[in-house]
Amino acid sequence: MIGKHYIVTGGTSGLGLNIVKQLLKRGAHVTVLARNIEKFNQIDFQNDQKHVEVIQCNLQYREDILQLEDKIKTPVDGLIYSSGLGYFKSIDNYTTEEMIETYDVNLIGFNLLYKVLRPRFVQHAHIVGISSQAAFVTQANAAHYGASKAAFNAVLNALRIEEPQFHIMTVNPGPIDTPFHEKADPTLSFFNKYKFIMIDSKQLATRIVEGILKNKAEINQPAWMHQLLKFYQFAPRTLERLLPKFFKTKE
Repeated sequence: MIGKHYIVTGGTSGLGLNIVKQLLKRGAHVTVLARNIEKFNQIDFQNDQKHVEVIQCNLQYREDILQLEDKIKTPVDGLIYSSGLGYFKSIDNYTTEEMIETYDVNLIGFNLLYKVLRPRFVQHAHIVGISSQAAFVTQANAAHYGASKAAFNAVLNALRIEEPQFHIMTVNPGPIDTPFHEKADPTLSFFNKYKFIMIDSKQLATRIVEGILKNKAEINQPAWMHQLLKFYQFAPRTLERLLPKFFKTKE
């Protein structure tokens, strides 16, 4: 990865930030697309500071994405789309703004960004999307989060067929211990309930970068959760009816 140029979204906190650090550790040059420049400036990259730069870009603003055509001129070896958000609330409690924001960040922003950056991609560029195990299961009180991630997976899987010269990798993690939960559920009831199974973002970031090096198509973590969800697919409606509490993010 020495000297390779990667673009990372969601790179100022949580999983995205740890991915940036792992790329820098391996000698890559990283451009972070950040909504909040001040937040980026507070990060200490130590000796790797000269290998990371930032461009202000709010993925909900089409004009921010389009202006990247003029701001990114060098070849791009990889795009890691680590932006994501959700709201853990019932369908009737979603505001219109929250629904639009969820799909804008989790799905539409990726597609627009891909279109803008595609002319800059090298021949065998790596395109990584951070999705979720929520894409495979019905979750009450998190319907639009799961739906947006399922749609994101569909786009990535189609892209893998449409653009075989690129390496497309989908990352489907279970709950991760990151600041995501502070916005998804300010009560932190989901976080506190499932903290014991949450993935360490540093360890996952290492797996993701290793997956890039190995050209993996998917990373599904934790493995036991992914296997359970495969079983769930045999009779999803029956299991939801018999065990409803297992399909709720909150009571």
